[in-house]
Amino acid sequence: MTSPSIETICAHLGSDHDGADLGPFQAPIVQSTLFHLGTSAQAEELFAGRRKGYAYSRFGNPTVDVLAQAYAELEDGAEALVTSSGNAAVHCALSIALRHRGGPIVAPQDLYGGSVELLRVFASIYGATVENVDARDDDAWLAAVGRAGVVLLESPSNPLLRLTDIAATVAAARAAGAVVIVDNTVATPYNQRPLALGADLVVHSTSKYLNGHSDMIGGCVVARESLAPEARALHKNLGATVNAMEAWLILRGLRTFALRMEAHNRNGRAIAEWLAAHPRVRHVYYPGLGAGSHELFRRQMRAGSGLLSFEIDGGKAAAQRFLDRLELVLHAVSLGGMESLATLPSATSHRGMGAAERARAGIDEGLVRFSVGVEAVEDIKADLHQALAD
Repeated sequence: MTSPSIETICAHLGSDHDGADLGPFQAPIVQSTLFHLGTSAQAEELFAGRRKGYAYSRFGNPTVDVLAQAYAELEDGAEALVTSSGNAAVHCALSIALRHRGGPIVAPQDLYGGSVELLRVFASIYGATVENVDARDDDAWLAAVGRAGVVLLESPSNPLLRLTDIAATVAAARAAGAVVIVDNTVATPYNQRPLALGADLVVHSTSKYLNGHSDMIGGCVVARESLAPEARALHKNLGATVNAMEAWLILRGLRTFALRMEAHNRNGRAIAEWLAAHPRVRHVYYPGLGAGSHELFRRQMRAGSGLLSFEIDGGKAAAQRFLDRLELVLHAVSLGGMESLATLPSATSHRGMGAAERARAGIDEGLVRFSVGVEAVEDIKADLHQALAD
């Protein structure tokens, strides 16, 4: 049989096809903190790493391990680590990447606000050098990557949906011996495979599209190559692990991931085009829409996903009025759930950047970030129409 498509992979994620032990078809929830160690000799073998098994759920759990395997399969990676949040995933990935490496952490100016604040922690507490570069300037970006120790990027970025050439970034990073980490939360593995483009590590906030039900917080790190024992030790000792129930919730969400992404991609493109034609909207940010990114979009992505941002004539006051008039669309943070959501990044996800830093990144005070859900697209348009009306 040829390699299955991502739709087929999702339909069977976490299920037992072998059935040799006549156990459950779906992964069970092993909601236990501790596990039997067996004899003293068996315990010694376990903790020495010579015997597979479980001792304590922070060190490993059967349900969590099934989820890690699912993440690796979706991103076509060698291994994955399950974390307690997307920020924990970025923290873990940076910690792994920085081992035995000099050079700065290079990142675009347009980056998720939580990642910006985390990089401040690495600079202020760990003494790391951080360079935030305008990735729209290809020469400046690739020059910075060429002197980096670690590169952290998002493509598309959050909230301006800018694309960065991952393959070109990887080529420049290889020359410097730098590790490339790609946050693939917005694109998802349905639309983009950074590891296939040469990235070393992929991170996700799995609270978003991968879970898709707005009912848990989680993250993951997926590696292109097998992880060293030291990397696994960092993951364990940072403490950002999850329990079996949370892992099972994501496994359940992943079974419908491909189906949901079809709807998010379809609705996202339709709403982006509708807003771009609206007389009160002055600019729309969406992958593949507008001049300058079509070739990279076609080469790097399958579709644009369900996140977009836009600016309304009248600036921040008009954007606040728009949010206050929404009826179907929820005024709430996050993205990637079944429901449509809208926020002002300047007041929520990117508030911690400060006004000057947001301005340098191009994040207008009146920018609306819109996570397009899977509702009927005409219902979404109707709500936007009445909220934008004079």
